[in-house]
Amino acid sequence: MTPPKNKQTRADEDTEPSMSDEGVGNLFSGGAAPSNALAGWATPQASTPAPAAPVAPVTARPVAVVPAPAREAVEEQAPAVDDADTAKPVGFYVSTNVATRFRRLRKQSDLTHTQIVFLAVEAAVEKGLAQVVEDARRAPKFQSKLFAVAPDNTDLKGLGPVQLQYKPTRAQRGVIDGLVTESGLPDHTKFLAIVLDQYLPGRRDA
Repeated sequence: MTPPKNKQTRADEDTEPSMSDEGVGNLFSGGAAPSNALAGWATPQASTPAPAAPVAPVTARPVAVVPAPAREAVEEQAPAVDDADTAKPVGFYVSTNVATRFRRLRKQSDLTHTQIVFLAVEAAVEKGLAQVVEDARRAPKFQSKLFAVAPDNTDLKGLGPVQLQYKPTRAQRGVIDGLVTESGLPDHTKFLAIVLDQYLPGRRDA
């Protein structure tokens, strides 16, 4: 008897493996554990970090401090100033008679204007400033036995309208200013006028 077509025999069923519902379900369900190949693909393996190399402790090296050599205190000296650099012309006024005698001495000698003034001042200091001033005063126009009369410093022998000049340094001018104060006269020009009148050769002012 010939078996019907399209009908598998038992032997065919035994030779062709069948896939059960349970086996198929295991591929898509989480019920069964995945195979080893799929397990490695699905679950990433945690990488184990390599052990860090031990770090040696850093020890600070001591810095050698070299002491600075001791310096002796040196007193700084101000630069020397040439006294002649500070010399400036100084004018003063004398009488016509004193000016004429002054210029005559200048021509007859090798002295400068400044040197003549210095010689006159030195001679006045040697004589005494108080005496020089007393000799230069004229008798006051008003005199009184009962009332004291103030000395007139505007009418002194040697004073006048003629201007002369000399050139002292700052230090030299300071010395003369000190002598002016000591003499009791009010200014520089009156002092030089009276000392020149008493020093210069020739007839003095009356």
